[in-house]
Amino acid sequence: MSYNYGQGGRSRGRGRGRGRDQNGGGGHNPMFSRLGSESDSYGGPGAAGAGAAGGGAAFADTSMVGYTGGPVQVSIKGWGGGTESSLMRFLDNKTGRSVNIKSVNYRGDIMYVLVPSMDIAQELLKLSGIRFAGGKLIFQLKIPQVRFGADSTGRDMQGSSSTSESANIKDRLINLLQTRADMQGSSLDLSSLAQDNIIRSIGADPLRDGKIFKAILVIAEQIYPGLVTISFADNGLRSLRSIVDLGAHFPGLRNLSLMNNMISDFRELDCLSSAGSTAPLGQLAELILLGNPAREAELAQPGGGVSYVDKVHQRFPTVSMLDMNPVTPRAQPGLPAEVRSDGDAIKQLPFSTEQSFVENQGIGDMANTFLAGFFGLYDGNRSGLANIYDQEAQFSLMVDTSPPTNAFAQPKAQSQKHVDLSVYIRISRNLARVKSHIKRSSALTVGRDAIIQTISQLPATQHPVQDAQRFSFDAWQANVPGAQGVPLTVAILVIHGEFTELPSQNTISFDRVFALAPAQPGSAAASVGSPCVIVNDQLTLRRYNGFHSWLAMPADPPAAASGGLSPEQQEMARALQEQTGLNAEWTLKCLENYGWNYQLALSEFPQIRGTLPREAFQ
Repeated sequence: MSYNYGQGGRSRGRGRGRGRDQNGGGGHNPMFSRLGSESDSYGGPGAAGAGAAGGGAAFADTSMVGYTGGPVQVSIKGWGGGTESSLMRFLDNKTGRSVNIKSVNYRGDIMYVLVPSMDIAQELLKLSGIRFAGGKLIFQLKIPQVRFGADSTGRDMQGSSSTSESANIKDRLINLLQTRADMQGSSLDLSSLAQDNIIRSIGADPLRDGKIFKAILVIAEQIYPGLVTISFADNGLRSLRSIVDLGAHFPGLRNLSLMNNMISDFRELDCLSSAGSTAPLGQLAELILLGNPAREAELAQPGGGVSYVDKVHQRFPTVSMLDMNPVTPRAQPGLPAEVRSDGDAIKQLPFSTEQSFVENQGIGDMANTFLAGFFGLYDGNRSGLANIYDQEAQFSLMVDTSPPTNAFAQPKAQSQKHVDLSVYIRISRNLARVKSHIKRSSALTVGRDAIIQTISQLPATQHPVQDAQRFSFDAWQANVPGAQGVPLTVAILVIHGEFTELPSQNTISFDRVFALAPAQPGSAAASVGSPCVIVNDQLTLRRYNGFHSWLAMPADPPAAASGGLSPEQQEMARALQEQTGLNAEWTLKCLENYGWNYQLALSEFPQIRGTLPREAFQ
């Protein structure tokens, strides 16, 4: 990925903004390949050779009467798409030597430069017609020279100095963008600008001067019009007014990070959405708001998880990845959210729901065998589970205290909104609420004996395993890091269901994620008929929320998730592909290699990028 903008990291472009190589010779300049609109600026049919061949017609009528030797003045038109210093580097590159400009003046949009000799002037004239920064350069000799000063009808020297200063700032901002864009020009990291040496050299304060962001966005659009990812992380932003034109500059923006800023009111997001912008981010698929007061305050409220997502979707209905976690979008990119008569947007997937995803028949049979044995022991003899937990296994429990949201569950008596979950909460490891590192560490149960002791203290249960529709599971194979760095092949098993708590008769919904390793012949697990051992067990509990959400909905024709992927996996693959530039095949390989752990794949990508073949990228 790449560049992990969720963590505020930077992916720096390389080799940009240099007109010469280290030996002083002309060199290919990737920066100008973005500024120009045609490749002939690099020696193609329209480059210096062609200019020389046809140059006579361009300047044959230029009068040289009155030239007595010495410095020569040349006017330059069509340079306005770039900056003064970038143009000078370009001219050095194209002439193959230092042009050695002695003075620069301006009148309107024409630049007047003084070069040391007629030879250099003639070299420039041969370049007339060459493409630069999206325009065509026109050079002309000025004999006699155009005078500049207080008595001139054009700009005096003070005006020239002011223009040069503005051009200098623009050039510095271009250099800033070059160091912060990825190699493809699709991702830009604008995090921590106040600490950037280039920003400091300009004397700007991004926290107080919103104009610096506006200037950066204007220039970024000129240089990198294909940007789909931008990070404004760690900038201390309290208001987003300084980037209100983001959608106008980049209407196709897909990924946006506002991580670790000071946004305390969700209404600040309105200026980027249809609620307050004439150019909203209608294609936005990923948004990161981690570390902002508005997010943290919302999540701290009862039911905050649901209302937080809702407030984001009110403004950006196409978001499908929020804070690096998949969420269900309300609308497809480019389309408005569907709205019911009561004003609430309908949350719909763009494909029919399937009850389960199983990678293949073998893993499906294994999952069914394991689950039948596991729930039998969990309900009837938890101490017997010691045989199927690995010696170094890990177990964690998380309690979701938000009220039920499922329309089928809310009117039912068993939804029991006031069910007491305190017995579970005391060992809950809900990372959104448990901030203490000591509590996070102590709430993680490690080792077979400790796990059996922990789960034995939880209330007795009865899982309705005889009613298949009340359960749904997904199962697939993955490689995860093992002991001493050796990859371990495991089955990932994600099950959704419910159980009755005894003796209270409360019905509780749960999700459980197992990482299962093969049971070795002669092991305790194999001796009791289990095909695998548990190396990781994560249990999430919530008040009863029904089971209709995973029942397959009728469709004509039936449509499963494309490529055999679950909806969450599709979103992970899309997001990772956009961030890394990998093609579809290698995106899936990357995710599979890291056990479909999106954040891990994203953070590890920079380390493995250099080892991947060319064909791995789009």
